[in-house]
Amino acid sequence: KFKVQVAIQGEELRVTGKKRDDLQEVIAFVKTLKIDQPLQFKNFRD
Repeated sequence: KFKVQVAIQGEELRVTGKKRDDLQEVIAFVKTLKIDQPLQFKNFRD
């Protein structure tokens, strides 16, 4: 279970969370999925 929020913005999914580690976990999980769509990750929190 991830402690993040997801919002649909047009053709994008915006994932927000309090901790950078939570967002990195979501990215790692999504990369393991067999998705036939191109994925792009941007606007990382510093």
